[in-house]
Amino acid sequence: MTLKEIIIAISKLNESDAKRIKEYLVNSLSSTATSEPVFKEVSERKHKEGYTCPRCQSKRSVRFGTYSVKMGGKIVDRQRYQCKDCQKTFTDLTNTPLYRTRKPNRWIQFIECMIEGYSLRKSAELLEDVSYVTLF
Repeated sequence: MTLKEIIIAISKLNESDAKRIKEYLVNSLSSTATSEPVFKEVSERKHKEGYTCPRCQSKRSVRFGTYSVKMGGKIVDRQRYQCKDCQKTFTDLTNTPLYRTRKPNRWIQFIECMIEGYSLRKSAELLEDVSYVTLF
C-alpha cells in the first residue's frame, strides 16, 4: 500500500476511527526516537555560525566531553562545550526552553495536546506520568 492510498483510506474513516488512529500515531511517534530530531534541530540552529559561549559571547568554544541524559527508558549521550575565554561549560540546550527539562521525551506529546486545545489537566491525563503543574 502506498502513502497516497493510506491517506485516501484515512480520509474515508468515520470520526471515531480517525480519532483512534490519530491517538495511536501520536503515542507511537512521540517516543524517544522522535524527540531526538528536535534536539538536533535546536543544536543546528543555535550553532549554525559556530559555537558561541552563552555567558561571554566568545566564539572560542570547543567540544568538552559528553554527558548522559535519561530519555524514556534509554540513556542518551549529549555533547558538552567549554569556552576558552571564560572557562565555563555549556550544552546545546543552554538558554533554551528545553534546558534542564526532566521529561524531554514528553514535549512532542504536550505540543500535540496544545494544538488540540486541551486544558492542562486534560493534557496531564493523556500524558499520564506528568502533572498539570509540571505542564504549566
